[in-house]
Amino acid sequence: MNTDTIKRGLYKTEAVIDIHTHVGIAPKFYYQFGYPYALSVEDLVIRMNQLGIDYSVTFPFVDSAFYVKDSSSPKIKTTKQFCDFPFELENRNLLNEVNEIFPEYTNKILPFLMFDPSRETEKQADFMEEISEKYPVFGIKTATTYIQSYVNDLETIGKPILEFARKKNLPIIFHSSVHPEDPWASASDIVNLAEKHPDIRFCIAHCARFLEPVLEKAATLDNCYVDYSAFVIHCKLAVENSPSIAAKNHRFKANYNDPLSVMVKMAETFSNTMLWGSDTPFNYWIQKYYTGDGKLVESRLDCEYREETDILHKLPKALKTNISYKNNLQFLFGEQV
Repeated sequence: MNTDTIKRGLYKTEAVIDIHTHVGIAPKFYYQFGYPYALSVEDLVIRMNQLGIDYSVTFPFVDSAFYVKDSSSPKIKTTKQFCDFPFELENRNLLNEVNEIFPEYTNKILPFLMFDPSRETEKQADFMEEISEKYPVFGIKTATTYIQSYVNDLETIGKPILEFARKKNLPIIFHSSVHPEDPWASASDIVNLAEKHPDIRFCIAHCARFLEPVLEKAATLDNCYVDYSAFVIHCKLAVENSPSIAAKNHRFKANYNDPLSVMVKMAETFSNTMLWGSDTPFNYWIQKYYTGDGKLVESRLDCEYREETDILHKLPKALKTNISYKNNLQFLFGEQV
C-alpha cells in the first residue's frame, strides 16, 4: 500500500489518530529492570482495536544499537558493531515489520523514522531518502534527552536531516523537556526552531511540559503543534511539582488532579495546536536514567493502558474530533480537513 492510498483513507472518514506511539525494543531498559522495554506492531494493533483507535503514528523506541550505554556511567559511547549510524537497525526493523511481516496493518500504522540530530547525520539523511522511496514514511521523530544530542544541532550538523524533511514535506516530532538538568531537549528551543522554519511542521511532545510561554508561542505559529503524549503521568508530575514539569509560575493554569479538565482546557485554549497521542507503551515510565549533571535518577510513574483513551473518549465530540483527527491530519500533511 502506498502513501497516497493511505492518505486517501485518512481523509475519507473521521477517525481517531494517535499521533505518538512506539514499537520495538529497548534492551537497556530491560537489563536495568525498567518498564516498558518492548512492543510489537501486532501488540500495538491489538491495543488500538480494544481502545477505539483507528490509526497510529509509530516510531522506534528511544534507544539504538548504535549507542553503548554503561549503567555505571552517564556518558554515551557509540559503536559501529551493529549498525553504521543511529537508528539504522531500528528504523529498518519498524518498516520491515509494518510492510513485510504485517502488511495487513499498513492501513493503520503511519511510520515515522527516528533520528539523531548530532551524529552521522549525512548517513542518516541518505538512508531516510533511500528507504522512503521503498516504503511509506509519514514523518521523523527525535528524543534527544536519551541519546544526549541537542535539538539545536538540527540547524547545524543535523541540517541534512532537516533538509530531508523539508524536501519530502514531512513533519517532525520532538521529545521535549524543561528539566533544569536536561540541556538536550528544551521545549523553548523547539518552538524557536519552528519559528525559524515556517515551511516545516513541528510537534512538541508531552504538552511542552505545560510550559505556558511555549504553549502560547506555539499557538501563534501555523507550523507548530503540541501533543498530549503520556498525558496522565505528566499531570501526576505537575501535582508533585516535579522539576520535569514547568514551575508553577510558568505552568499552564489548570487543576492537574483532574486530567480530563486539563485536556479540555488546553484543547479549548489552543484549539488549532493540540494533537492527541498516547505515547504507548510509555503510559508507564519505570526507569533509571542519568541527568545532565551525571546524576542517576530512578523514576516510577503509572498509568494503566486504558486511562489515556478513556479521557479522550470523554471529551465533547467537537473537541475530540479536533485534537484526534482534524489537527492531526493538518500536522501530518499540512492540509485542512
